[in-house]
Amino acid sequence: MDRKINAAAFKARCLALIDEVAETGQPITVTKRGKAKVQIVAVREKPKTLIGALKDSIEIVGDISGPVFDESEWDWERKWQKIGGAFDDPPARYTGAGVGREGRSKAGKTRRKGVRRRSGRS
Repeated sequence: MDRKINAAAFKARCLALIDEVAETGQPITVTKRGKAKVQIVAVREKPKTLIGALKDSIEIVGDISGPVFDESEWDWERKWQKIGGAFDDPPARYTGAGVGREGRSKAGKTRRKGVRRRSGRS
């Protein structure tokens, strides 16, 4: 939640408000005649290098050097079939119409150049 304060009140208590924002991290909006003019926010220090930037933010739980899975549960036969090209299901076949040079289907080429159809009138 944004805290708002008048410019005159901010001027009177400036140093105390700056310390408060630095400790709590909650911004304060300074208003003048009811309109927001500035916002006082706490400065977050950036790490100088990436090395050590995540210090104390990651926790390692469990064994990180052991195997990820139990080898007795691994289905080696199935994995070798997939690597060798044998799949469980055959691939689906393409059933659509062929595509011509112009990008239209071959079945759609019923009219030829120079040939006109007769109208239904007698």
